[in-house]
Amino acid sequence: MKTTVMPEPSKRRLVLLGRLLSTYKEKTITSQKIQELTGWTAAAIRRDIAMLDLHCGASNGYKVPELKEALQALVCTVSDKQKCCIIGLNRMGQVLLDNNELYDSPFKIVAGFDSNVNRTEVLQSSFPLHPTTLLESIIKSEGIQYAILTADGEEAQSLAARLAQCGIKGIVNYTSCVLTLPKSVSVENVCLLTALENLSAGNNS
Repeated sequence: MKTTVMPEPSKRRLVLLGRLLSTYKEKTITSQKIQELTGWTAAAIRRDIAMLDLHCGASNGYKVPELKEALQALVCTVSDKQKCCIIGLNRMGQVLLDNNELYDSPFKIVAGFDSNVNRTEVLQSSFPLHPTTLLESIIKSEGIQYAILTADGEEAQSLAARLAQCGIKGIVNYTSCVLTLPKSVSVENVCLLTALENLSAGNNS
Protein backbone atom coordinates (compact mmCIF):
# COMPACT_ATOMS: atom_id res chain seq x y z
CA MET A 1 0.00 0.00 0.00
CA LYS A 2 1.37 3.42 -0.89
CA THR A 3 2.35 5.63 2.02
CA THR A 4 0.41 8.66 0.72
CA VAL A 5 -2.35 9.63 3.12
CA MET A 6 -5.61 8.66 1.43
CA PRO A 7 -8.49 11.18 1.54
CA GLU A 8 -11.52 9.90 3.42
CA PRO A 9 -13.91 10.11 0.40
CA SER A 10 -11.48 8.01 -1.65
CA LYS A 11 -11.18 5.45 1.12
CA ARG A 12 -14.96 5.14 1.39
CA ARG A 13 -15.35 4.69 -2.36
CA LEU A 14 -12.64 2.03 -2.50
CA VAL A 15 -14.14 0.08 0.40
CA LEU A 16 -17.51 0.10 -1.38
CA LEU A 17 -15.81 -0.89 -4.62
CA GLY A 18 -14.33 -3.91 -2.89
CA ARG A 19 -17.82 -4.95 -1.80
CA LEU A 20 -19.14 -4.46 -5.33
CA LEU A 21 -16.37 -6.59 -6.86
CA SER A 22 -17.04 -9.46 -4.44
CA THR A 23 -19.96 -10.48 -6.70
CA TYR A 24 -18.56 -9.24 -10.03
CA LYS A 25 -18.04 -12.12 -12.49
CA GLU A 26 -16.00 -10.55 -15.30
CA LYS A 27 -12.19 -10.82 -15.39
CA THR A 28 -11.65 -7.11 -16.07
CA ILE A 29 -13.51 -3.91 -15.26
CA THR A 30 -13.07 -0.39 -16.62
CA SER A 31 -13.48 2.91 -14.81
CA GLN A 32 -16.41 3.62 -17.14
CA LYS A 33 -18.11 0.40 -16.03
CA ILE A 34 -17.55 1.29 -12.38
CA GLN A 35 -19.07 4.70 -13.11
CA GLU A 36 -22.17 2.99 -14.55
CA LEU A 37 -22.50 0.76 -11.49
CA THR A 38 -21.86 3.38 -8.81
CA GLY A 39 -22.53 6.86 -10.18
CA TRP A 40 -19.01 8.02 -9.30
CA THR A 41 -17.09 9.78 -12.06
CA ALA A 42 -14.58 7.72 -14.03
CA ALA A 43 -11.91 10.34 -13.29
CA ALA A 44 -12.45 10.04 -9.52
CA ILE A 45 -12.35 6.25 -9.78
CA ARG A 46 -9.03 6.31 -11.65
CA ARG A 47 -7.55 8.71 -9.07
CA ASP A 48 -8.71 6.49 -6.22
CA ILE A 49 -7.33 3.30 -7.74
CA ALA A 50 -4.04 5.07 -8.55
CA MET A 51 -3.48 5.38 -4.78
CA LEU A 52 -3.41 1.59 -4.44
CA ASP A 53 -0.25 -0.46 -4.81
CA LEU A 54 -1.58 -1.93 -8.03
CA HIS A 55 0.46 -3.22 -10.94
CA CYS A 56 -2.16 -3.98 -13.57
CA GLY A 57 -2.80 -1.56 -16.41
CA ALA A 58 -5.98 0.44 -16.84
CA SER A 59 -5.90 0.92 -20.65
CA ASN A 60 -8.22 -2.02 -21.30
CA GLY A 61 -9.64 -2.22 -17.81
CA TYR A 62 -8.36 -3.32 -14.42
CA LYS A 63 -7.81 -7.01 -13.78
CA VAL A 64 -10.49 -7.85 -11.24
CA PRO A 65 -8.49 -10.42 -9.17
CA GLU A 66 -5.56 -8.00 -8.72
CA LEU A 67 -7.87 -5.10 -7.97
CA LYS A 68 -9.80 -7.15 -5.38
CA GLU A 69 -6.53 -8.17 -3.72
CA ALA A 70 -5.37 -4.55 -3.49
CA LEU A 71 -8.74 -3.46 -2.08
CA GLN A 72 -8.65 -6.25 0.49
CA ALA A 73 -5.21 -5.05 1.61
CA LEU A 74 -6.71 -1.57 2.11
CA VAL A 75 -9.22 -2.98 4.61
CA CYS A 76 -6.92 -5.39 6.38
CA THR A 77 -3.17 -5.71 5.85
CA VAL A 78 -2.65 -8.78 8.05
CA SER A 79 -3.84 -12.36 7.64
CA ASP A 80 -5.12 -12.77 11.20
CA LYS A 81 -8.72 -11.93 12.03
CA GLN A 82 -9.28 -8.46 13.45
CA LYS A 83 -11.12 -8.94 16.74
CA CYS A 84 -14.24 -6.91 17.49
CA CYS A 85 -16.77 -6.62 20.31
CA ILE A 86 -20.36 -5.42 20.73
CA ILE A 87 -21.04 -2.89 23.49
CA GLY A 88 -24.72 -2.83 24.45
CA LEU A 89 -27.06 -5.80 24.17
CA ASN A 90 -30.32 -3.90 23.76
CA ARG A 91 -32.55 -4.72 20.79
CA MET A 92 -30.04 -3.42 18.26
CA GLY A 93 -27.19 -5.28 19.91
CA GLN A 94 -29.23 -8.48 20.05
CA VAL A 95 -29.90 -8.27 16.30
CA LEU A 96 -26.15 -8.14 15.71
CA LEU A 97 -25.60 -11.26 17.82
CA ASP A 98 -27.09 -13.34 15.01
CA ASN A 99 -25.71 -11.30 12.12
CA ASN A 100 -23.63 -13.30 9.62
CA GLU A 101 -22.38 -10.26 7.70
CA LEU A 102 -18.83 -10.65 9.02
CA TYR A 103 -18.60 -14.30 7.94
CA ASP A 104 -15.64 -14.83 5.61
CA SER A 105 -14.41 -11.28 6.32
CA PRO A 106 -11.21 -10.08 8.05
CA PHE A 107 -13.25 -9.28 11.18
CA LYS A 108 -14.56 -11.47 13.96
CA ILE A 109 -16.76 -10.58 16.95
CA VAL A 110 -15.30 -12.32 20.00
CA ALA A 111 -17.16 -10.68 22.91
CA GLY A 112 -20.27 -8.77 23.88
CA PHE A 113 -20.82 -6.42 26.83
CA ASP A 114 -23.80 -4.91 28.62
CA SER A 115 -24.33 -3.02 31.90
CA ASN A 116 -27.37 -5.23 32.53
CA VAL A 117 -25.89 -8.45 33.92
CA ASN A 118 -29.16 -10.29 33.36
CA ARG A 119 -28.82 -9.81 29.60
CA THR A 120 -25.34 -11.30 29.57
CA GLU A 121 -26.62 -14.37 31.41
CA VAL A 122 -29.87 -14.94 29.48
CA LEU A 123 -28.97 -14.10 25.88
CA GLN A 124 -27.55 -16.79 23.62
CA SER A 125 -24.51 -16.08 21.48
CA SER A 126 -21.70 -17.89 19.68
CA PHE A 127 -19.21 -15.73 21.65
CA PRO A 128 -18.98 -14.90 25.37
CA LEU A 129 -21.11 -12.10 26.86
CA HIS A 130 -19.78 -10.07 29.79
CA PRO A 131 -20.87 -7.25 32.11
CA THR A 132 -19.30 -3.90 31.26
CA THR A 133 -17.39 -4.03 34.56
CA LEU A 134 -15.06 -6.47 32.78
CA LEU A 135 -14.68 -4.30 29.67
CA GLU A 136 -11.05 -3.28 30.12
CA SER A 137 -9.73 -6.68 31.20
CA ILE A 138 -11.47 -8.64 28.43
CA ILE A 139 -10.46 -6.21 25.67
CA LYS A 140 -6.86 -6.42 26.82
CA SER A 141 -6.75 -10.21 27.25
CA GLU A 142 -8.50 -10.87 23.91
CA GLY A 143 -6.58 -8.25 21.96
CA ILE A 144 -9.79 -6.64 20.70
CA GLN A 145 -9.19 -3.77 18.27
CA TYR A 146 -12.63 -2.61 17.15
CA ALA A 147 -15.94 -2.03 18.91
CA ILE A 148 -19.55 -1.90 17.74
CA LEU A 149 -21.35 0.52 20.04
CA THR A 150 -25.09 -0.09 20.41
CA ALA A 151 -25.52 1.00 24.04
CA ASP A 152 -28.32 3.29 25.17
CA GLY A 153 -27.67 6.97 24.48
CA GLU A 154 -26.95 8.02 28.06
CA GLU A 155 -24.19 5.42 28.33
CA ALA A 156 -22.65 5.86 24.89
CA GLN A 157 -20.10 8.62 25.58
CA SER A 158 -18.78 7.16 28.83
CA LEU A 159 -18.44 3.69 27.31
CA ALA A 160 -16.74 5.11 24.22
CA ALA A 161 -14.26 6.97 26.43
CA ARG A 162 -13.45 3.70 28.22
CA LEU A 163 -12.97 1.97 24.89
CA ALA A 164 -10.54 4.69 23.81
CA GLN A 165 -8.55 4.25 27.02
CA CYS A 166 -8.38 0.50 26.30
CA GLY A 167 -6.59 1.17 23.03
CA ILE A 168 -9.52 0.43 20.71
CA LYS A 169 -8.61 1.56 17.17
CA GLY A 170 -12.10 2.26 15.90
CA ILE A 171 -15.77 2.33 16.86
CA VAL A 172 -18.84 1.67 14.73
CA ASN A 173 -21.33 3.97 16.45
CA TYR A 174 -24.94 2.79 16.13
CA THR A 175 -26.13 5.30 18.73
CA SER A 176 -27.46 8.81 18.12
CA CYS A 177 -24.74 10.24 20.39
CA VAL A 178 -22.05 12.40 18.78
CA LEU A 179 -18.93 10.93 20.35
CA THR A 180 -16.04 13.06 21.56
CA LEU A 181 -12.87 10.96 21.44
CA PRO A 182 -9.12 11.29 20.84
CA LYS A 183 -7.99 11.50 17.22
CA SER A 184 -6.37 8.09 17.63
CA VAL A 185 -9.83 6.48 17.63
CA SER A 186 -11.71 6.41 14.33
CA VAL A 187 -15.52 6.55 14.49
CA GLU A 188 -17.95 5.39 11.83
CA ASN A 189 -21.47 6.62 12.59
CA VAL A 190 -24.32 4.33 11.52
CA CYS A 191 -27.47 6.01 12.82
CA LEU A 192 -30.81 5.44 11.05
CA LEU A 193 -32.21 8.81 12.15
CA THR A 194 -29.12 10.70 10.95
CA ALA A 195 -29.16 8.84 7.63
CA LEU A 196 -32.81 9.76 7.05
CA GLU A 197 -32.14 13.38 8.03
CA ASN A 198 -29.24 13.50 5.54
CA LEU A 199 -31.49 12.13 2.79
CA SER A 200 -34.19 14.65 3.65
CA ALA A 201 -31.71 17.55 3.71
CA GLY A 202 -30.34 16.51 0.34
CA ASN A 203 -33.79 16.37 -1.24
CA ASN A 204 -34.70 19.79 0.14
CA SER A 205 -31.59 21.53 -1.17
